[in-house]
Amino acid sequence: MTSPFCRASPQTSDTRSEGPFPVTVFHAADRQRITTADLPDGSSVFSSGQFVIRADGTARFDRHYHDFPELWMVAAGRGTVLVGGTEHQVGPGDIVYTAPGLEHDILNVSDELRVFWLSFDRPNGSAGAHLHRTPSDAAKHLVPAHPNTEAGHCG
Repeated sequence: MTSPFCRASPQTSDTRSEGPFPVTVFHAADRQRITTADLPDGSSVFSSGQFVIRADGTARFDRHYHDFPELWMVAAGRGTVLVGGTEHQVGPGDIVYTAPGLEHDILNVSDELRVFWLSFDRPNGSAGAHLHRTPSDAAKHLVPAHPNTEAGHCG
């Protein structure tokens, strides 16, 4: 018997009506990315998906901010993220909120870091993209692997 959690190929979203409201399930673990065309009317979410930072020292990431709020939900792995000027240890089950204009970055990982993101409340005229304060921030940097990143994590 095949597990319902195993899929041979990515699926599209499932939308059904439950009472007066549509219920939509996105298969982000299958690398499906949410766009505004996928969402029910009135949703403030405009983008969502998943990214993975490998723990082999070859992954790259950029220090950036947005003109909208963003949530990161850590599904697996551990690492150190920078939000504003503060470093935070993160691990499975942690949620990182970044307010509009607040720089964020991934400084290092101890295990492959798998993160789902959710962007919402996009202002009119927003590009809906990563914004950078300097050209060096826009250049993606290597994310080092550190075996002791999980020290001090309370999860």
